[in-house]
Amino acid sequence: MDHSLRAGRFTSSKIAALMSNGSRDMTEDELKEYKLLNPKSKKTKIEDGFGKPALTYIKEKLFETKLGRRLDNETNARPTSWGNLVENIAFEQLSTDYNKVSQETIQHPTIENWSGSPDLIKYDEGLTVGDIKCPMTLKSFCTFYECENIDEVRELHDDGEKYYWQLVSNSILLNTKYAELIVYVPYQDELETIREAARNYDGDQNKIAWINWANDEDLPYLIRGIYYKNIKVIRFEVPQSDKDALTERVNAACKELKSMLSASQTSVDVTVIEHDKEVDAVLVTGETLSV
Repeated sequence: MDHSLRAGRFTSSKIAALMSNGSRDMTEDELKEYKLLNPKSKKTKIEDGFGKPALTYIKEKLFETKLGRRLDNETNARPTSWGNLVENIAFEQLSTDYNKVSQETIQHPTIENWSGSPDLIKYDEGLTVGDIKCPMTLKSFCTFYECENIDEVRELHDDGEKYYWQLVSNSILLNTKYAELIVYVPYQDELETIREAARNYDGDQNKIAWINWANDEDLPYLIRGIYYKNIKVIRFEVPQSDKDALTERVNAACKELKSMLSASQTSVDVTVIEHDKEVDAVLVTGETLSV
């Protein structure tokens, strides 16, 4: 995957931030109408615009646009390196209906600043997009496993909203009707296969070597034959209303990003001081507006 293609773009993995709302004081007319319907309420503000997480994310895209590269190039964090390696093991255990596409960056057909890298697609009842999650903690896995549907994931898991909107985004990019959240933790007897994969990893060994020498108890694993199976698939139909809502937010974020870029342009005034028909000096003044 060419990560430079993601610089300055809103990507599926972080796009949930754009769904955070800001607030403002109601206008006099809005407050009057609200009080008629809710006479006992003391509320004086309404949701409006982007919240702090969204504005922070948009500003990160501003920085990337100016830098011409991503801010968060490949991290050495263990959960990330574990997930990148182990998702391949998980994929091998899925049916042949699935096709891996995680090395591809999918661009939105009309919105240039929007892209994503889904893990897989499946052809059944039309096209389905999927993402594989390989949590480093058993608590995270168990929380996923106990959920019966995506609504429970959104409510009960710390990253539920993040993963939901990631799938909605990828569903939009690939124009799918369905999405699947696939969660995997290996059985203990699969750990040696994972260590072998780490030894044979053809990328940066500095990011992955710790898996090879880690003890079993330092890694997440399940005991085969107990209640929990190693894979849980949560499938759902992506609501068109949420596709529309996310598309609206990305469009608004693109406008906000464009506004930030415009405000940060440097204006340069050049004053030429002439003396006796000769140029004695050129005074250059510039001011960069803060964003």
